[in-house]
Amino acid sequence: MVQTNSIFRTAKPTEPRLRLNLPCTVNLSGSVREAIVYNISYSGFAVRLPEGQNNFCLAELKSVSIEDIAEFEVRTRWRKDTRIGFAFLSKRGARPILDAYFAKIGEFPT
Repeated sequence: MVQTNSIFRTAKPTEPRLRLNLPCTVNLSGSVREAIVYNISYSGFAVRLPEGQNNFCLAELKSVSIEDIAEFEVRTRWRKDTRIGFAFLSKRGARPILDAYFAKIGEFPT
């Protein structure tokens, strides 16, 4: 018998990502936090903060500047320990910037 109704949610497929190790700056109201971008896709990216640097309110978030790419306006998708996932507020605006960066390094999300 096949069960059609489940209390468990089906995981949604995620967009292809490119693994990175790029410095970035999380720009907050009145302060900044240094972090490392460890993966990126056309819809967003994930960062890892140094231990003890994750004690800020995400409502203070203004933007994130990724070294060698650009500064992006983002919203928080998730937060776990020292890791935070961000989504681009404007995927349409981010796409040409990301295309140029991926072409420059010769790698694209897979």
